[in-house]
Amino acid sequence: MSWGPVASLGGQLTGNPAVAPSSDGRLEVFARGRADNALATCHQQTWGGWSQWENLGAATLSGDPSALRTAARRIGVFFRNGQGNLEHPWQTVINGGYGPGKTLANNIGGDPVPGLNADGRPEAFFRGTDNALWHVWETTKSGYGNWTGPVSLGGTLSGDPAVATDARGRLQVFFRGTDGHLWVVRQRDANTNAWESPRSIVHNIGGDPVIATNADGRLEVFFRGTDNALWHLPQTDDYNAWATPTSLGGTLTGNPAIARAADARLAVFHWGSGHLWVNEQSVVNGTDWSSYEQIAQNIGGEPVVEADGHGRLNVFFHGTDHAVWHIAQMFGQPAAGYAISP
Repeated sequence: MSWGPVASLGGQLTGNPAVAPSSDGRLEVFARGRADNALATCHQQTWGGWSQWENLGAATLSGDPSALRTAARRIGVFFRNGQGNLEHPWQTVINGGYGPGKTLANNIGGDPVPGLNADGRPEAFFRGTDNALWHVWETTKSGYGNWTGPVSLGGTLSGDPAVATDARGRLQVFFRGTDGHLWVVRQRDANTNAWESPRSIVHNIGGDPVIATNADGRLEVFFRGTDNALWHLPQTDDYNAWATPTSLGGTLTGNPAIARAADARLAVFHWGSGHLWVNEQSVVNGTDWSSYEQIAQNIGGEPVVEADGHGRLNVFFHGTDHAVWHIAQMFGQPAAGYAISP
């Protein structure tokens, strides 16, 4: 089977899009409108193709949105509004539309990033106006907006955090500190509100970290180095040990995006020299990686990636025409063989 072409989803956005899967496997894309700074969405249709863009309300965004699906089987969206507050609209019914949501925190300093506890409850992490790491969390799995917080986890951030659930069910949050180092903050136990102190694990990184989970449960951190190359740092076990950071080469313009393909190998995407590039693990859970392959030309922002209900990786990015563009694997194919955009 061949790979689909690079195609425009239309719209006019500013910043980078976000994507999450509905409970039925269809992907939904969220973006900040270029003209009105409002939150807009489009989604995969059950008969193929994509819907028209829909405006999700009057609130304006002052940064990029993020999204995930929770244990309640509904997508939740998180963004900083024009007043600097953390807003959280969510699907009011499974696979359905969105309500107005609620404000989870006032006066945040960066874009929020959500994660899932082992029991499926979401938490949202963000840089505060004091540059510390803060979080809010849902108290039940109901999905009806029962949130608490915000609470500070310490640290001094220079950008936005990244979060993942490790093999023991604990949330781990990574960020670039104002000292340029990579730091991690970890739950003491799964589903608890007890956290360890921030710990430095790598010196002198150049961008915000992003996290992926190997098939064996080990986390792997990716980041732009101070040399603008792509670097990665895999766990050597499921607890606290890390390998030595290793360069994967390339020349990154912004932060990368990572996902695990249907064949269980990690694939990492980045924006460099104006184009979209991918390389992949040579084997599942392995340390060897393929060379870079250019899969789209003349893109205008950082990629985001998500697997759809068929297990295909779908990559979305801001085009130089300010539309959202999209490229997808065809069903049953490994993480390679993309079509070049015209």
